[in-house]
Amino acid sequence: MSDQTSPAELSTQRATWADLPRSVQAWVEKELGSPVIGAESQSGGYSLGTADRLVTASGRRAFLKAVDASLHPHTANLHRQEGRITASFPSSTPTPAVLATRDFSGADGAGWVALLLEDIEGRHPESPWQKEELAAVFRALESMSRVPVDPSLSLPTTEADLTEELIFWHKLAQGVTLEHLAYVQATDPYQQLVQLLPFINLKASEFAAFADKHLVAHLTGSSYVHTDLRGDNILIRPTGEAVLIDWPWATVGNTHIDWASVATDALIADPELTLAEVYELMPASGRPALEFLQATVVALAGYYLYASMQKPSNSTNSSLVSMRAHRASALLTRLAQGKK
Repeated sequence: MSDQTSPAELSTQRATWADLPRSVQAWVEKELGSPVIGAESQSGGYSLGTADRLVTASGRRAFLKAVDASLHPHTANLHRQEGRITASFPSSTPTPAVLATRDFSGADGAGWVALLLEDIEGRHPESPWQKEELAAVFRALESMSRVPVDPSLSLPTTEADLTEELIFWHKLAQGVTLEHLAYVQATDPYQQLVQLLPFINLKASEFAAFADKHLVAHLTGSSYVHTDLRGDNILIRPTGEAVLIDWPWATVGNTHIDWASVATDALIADPELTLAEVYELMPASGRPALEFLQATVVALAGYYLYASMQKPSNSTNSSLVSMRAHRASALLTRLAQGKK
């Protein structure tokens, strides 16, 4: 799970097609078989490399991610990892195809890492989520749960990778004060978080125990786990099918954490939506226990709250701080109201 890049990366401006060295552009055009005549930079996500939907003179389309590894080594490694993982998926999976990858060398393209993907005809899910789109994502996740894991990828286990981020309530149980909210003071959710402080301090230990029992103890498994699944990492085709994108953080474990992450994303977007309603949209044969979903909501409330209390990195889009505060406030408000 991640919503930021390395603190060592210093720029906050996303690069575009026009910023790429000519050697990188030429490689893309060679792979696509025609000159690029259009490039549309995508605003979603929090990384710093290019995220461009390309169209060539012949009409072919592709999606390009590229970054200067000498400036942003962490993002470059993510592109390499995403290319390896996504390319290993069978063509029948609800994921984009990898068209080509390349690590550049030489003076012109020194350090650049490029990942060229299928450009999915589609859009991100509606916000608030529509129930038919939620159901489509759960069907896609059920399909992914049946894909054999490629052992040559040597992916980490979900338990090893996510546990630390899912037990932040133990740290929050030490007490949360106004001073801890200093970094989100300029955000819209700040006042709501201030009002929630008594509730946070009252329930922190209880929430820590609940997440431990019903979530953290159940992370092991043998399926691909995306670990960072929310609306901006999903596309909905015109046919209504869901495509799961951006796989650099993939692990091997219990796929139900992805189901629960999507459910939580939907709850954040719609305060009137209930977890029971989301649960009923999941295929009965594959859905997690309701307590697992509830524990994920609790754990992610703690994750976003604790993350919002940390000094922001200057390596990502400035909207990250506000996003964390908004998500923490939405989930904590739901929990304080006792919504099921």
